[in-house]
Amino acid sequence: MKKALKFALSGFLFFMPFFIESAIAQRLYFCDSVSVNGDPVGLNQQFFIPQEGANIAMLIKLPSPVEATQVELRFFKADSLNNEMFLSTVAIDVQTSWTWFWKEINFTLPAHYKVYVYADKERFICSETVDVYMR
Repeated sequence: MKKALKFALSGFLFFMPFFIESAIAQRLYFCDSVSVNGDPVGLNQQFFIPQEGANIAMLIKLPSPVEATQVELRFFKADSLNNEMFLSTVAIDVQTSWTWFWKEINFTLPAHYKVYVYADKERFICSETVDVYMR
């Protein structure tokens, strides 16, 4: 019994850093704006925009430096069955040492959007969804 408990405890301690890392993993936030310290202001997953459209800030926060010179935001529109249709790509120039960065995107159409974030075109960072409605 003691051996089994020691084995279980050592396994838990071995995998603990992986659990902690995923708890502070990279994340994409949708918000009204971003503070000078890189915190989202007006964080939301749903936005109501006027007919002429509105800007939504997209903040990417990482647990370690991005280690890239460019990040791409890839926009998809998802239907009720979660089928995705590619819409566009927006590139953001970044510095390799940055752990957070953001971009304001002008949304003009109501939709359920899925946004994928890639570093240097190939390395997946994160993804998130946002719902945009017309007022």
